[in-house]
Amino acid sequence: MYAKGQDLEAMRRLEAAIKSGEDLGDFAVRAWGCLFELLQALGRRPAFDALALTFARRFEKSPPGWSAVVDGPHTASESSGGRAHVSLSGVLNAGIGEVLKQTMKLAATSTVVRMDLAKLTDVDNNGATLLMRGLAALKRAKKEIVFGSPEHLAQILAAKVVPGERANEAMWLLLLELYQQAFRQEAFEEAAVNYAVTFEVSPPSWEALPARPTEVPKESSVGEPRGEDFLLRGQMVGATAADFAPIEAALAGRDEFDVDARNLVRIDPGSAGHLLQVLRRLHDAGKKLRIVGLSTLVAAYLETQGFAEVAELRARAI
Repeated sequence: MYAKGQDLEAMRRLEAAIKSGEDLGDFAVRAWGCLFELLQALGRRPAFDALALTFARRFEKSPPGWSAVVDGPHTASESSGGRAHVSLSGVLNAGIGEVLKQTMKLAATSTVVRMDLAKLTDVDNNGATLLMRGLAALKRAKKEIVFGSPEHLAQILAAKVVPGERANEAMWLLLLELYQQAFRQEAFEEAAVNYAVTFEVSPPSWEALPARPTEVPKESSVGEPRGEDFLLRGQMVGATAADFAPIEAALAGRDEFDVDARNLVRIDPGSAGHLLQVLRRLHDAGKKLRIVGLSTLVAAYLETQGFAEVAELRARAI
């Protein structure tokens, strides 16, 4: 789930396994480690701290510490592959104005704009108004908009709008937009009727969107060699075989090497498949390979994809 960008779903699955006492066998500590990393990635500090206390009692060892690196307000950044990546966190309010300005600048050279919503904790009508204006501008510019975790924000909005109470119209409209993006037609139509009755207008119509695969932004991938290492970093998503060709070229003539993955945040199934092919060829040629510094989540995923057959996988300690 995490490899496919389904962070919230992965978090909920792990939480359910741990809270229900599911038999995780020898992988119990690793499962807890994966949940720590997901809570960190989603910016859920209270849940992280509560889990840390329970972890210490359960395993009688120190839990991982929270890293302030991921803390911060809304951000907009440029990603490779012709995408602009927007990460919204905390409260969606008037403070989103500046990041929307940055988004429009990035969108000038991007074909796709992705907005990740999983870190949002609340929303007000001012924030919804500005976001709807930004989305309208992006649509006029014929940019493709992809939402990460649209149902998360939709759930927040659905709890705040009140049928029959003529207020927060932008929040209603944003809720309808998110239902569209999440392909939830039944929820959309129910909300559309409530909106129409509340504001005495014709109900908005459902517009079928083209299905798209779940994806996350490709922010960076293969880096240049550093000393005896080769670097993998950032969000490795949508990588092609050509992206990994430099590994074989740079390591020609060496019998063993490390792939430094300390800053690799995520690798998706397609990218992992291409990387595995490269490493398998090197392994078959007699090379001794190590992928070091892996996060618990990424290490566990690579094992399921067969990487342990061609390389030694070294994960960071939990």
